[in-house]
Amino acid sequence: MSRKVVTMEQKLAAVFADVARGGSTITQACVDLGISRDTYYRYRRRFILDGLAGLAPHSRAPKTSPTRTGEPMTALIVAARKELEHEGWDNGAWSIHARLRHDGVTELPTARTIHRVLKRQGMIEPEPRKRPRSSYKRFVFPATDDCWQIDAFTHPLADSATSAAAVFEILDDHSRYNVASLAWPREDTEGAWTAMTRAIDRYGAPRMVLADNGLAFTGRRLGTRVLFENNLASLGIKLINSRPRHPQTNGKNERAHATAQRWLAAQPPATTIDALQTLLDRYRPAYNLRPHQGIDHQNPLERRLAGTRPTPLATTQPIPHTQVTETHASSRDGYLAIQNTIIPLGAEYAALPLTVFITGDHTLVFYREQLLRELTIDRTRKRQPPARPRTTTPRTLVYDPHT
Repeated sequence: MSRKVVTMEQKLAAVFADVARGGSTITQACVDLGISRDTYYRYRRRFILDGLAGLAPHSRAPKTSPTRTGEPMTALIVAARKELEHEGWDNGAWSIHARLRHDGVTELPTARTIHRVLKRQGMIEPEPRKRPRSSYKRFVFPATDDCWQIDAFTHPLADSATSAAAVFEILDDHSRYNVASLAWPREDTEGAWTAMTRAIDRYGAPRMVLADNGLAFTGRRLGTRVLFENNLASLGIKLINSRPRHPQTNGKNERAHATAQRWLAAQPPATTIDALQTLLDRYRPAYNLRPHQGIDHQNPLERRLAGTRPTPLATTQPIPHTQVTETHASSRDGYLAIQNTIIPLGAEYAALPLTVFITGDHTLVFYREQLLRELTIDRTRKRQPPARPRTTTPRTLVYDPHT
């Protein structure tokens, strides 16, 4: 036989009725229920006004919140997100913040607040397992045109199930400025060099070029040299190739590809190479004028103009292959042992992870975004000279692997 469950609302109604007919006192009822007299009277008022439904638990949340984003601002945030999505741009909290600021909206909420509004509106899903940005190891060359990154992605052409074009993008490492976007029939060395010549024609030659190990950029996997490598060498530009199967080295360009692909997907589809190039000619200046989260929310044009621009000297001498090595300085005194030589860095850099670029004898040593040393290795010496006189009280630098 099932036992009937009596709810708290029913129990309270029965107690009120018992007190009303004199069967019990209010004091005894409060003792039996374990509540105060104030609570008893509050529940009784709700019972008189709304009956049994008035005894149901009420939300304790405040009716109004002075810190909650108001409906007008919420509507602006939602509209900005939909507008960015329709135009094909990134539409996260920072992008929405930049769009509202550009539109002259006053009393802007922070990007964190915008993120909370989007979450409350059900427009984004939390990603609790996503790695924080601070956990990524990044470096950036210290000046404009110190290094350009070149890479390509495939974009389908409309009205053809099999036809697709390659899009070459060249990005300045320091400013994220897009110096060239080229539509080409395929990813080959001729297309890579055409994109590079257009960029050099506009902005002059960079000191270095960073590329992956695709045959459009290097023949190192086949033990040969492609046209792209030879032409860069003839201009005195050092070519750096990323480690195989390590796309993070070209991460800035990979991220720029995602932005370009999103934008192209929102445009009328291109049916020919020329039509795709027309779209890219619209996209490149628009991209360069958008605030970029990776460069402190400046736009790439501002960042490019603010950076220094060293002009490399042209040379006809071929440049040897650049070796990229990820290593550590010694844990005791901060010396770097590489290619049968020792490079002093300083005790403050002991045990830190380093990225070393060696082209012939020319060597660049980076810790994250900081260039520690640039030197030409003297092969007649086992130990290279220090970069500065030794001090008696070395500066200490603590390495945090989570930053």
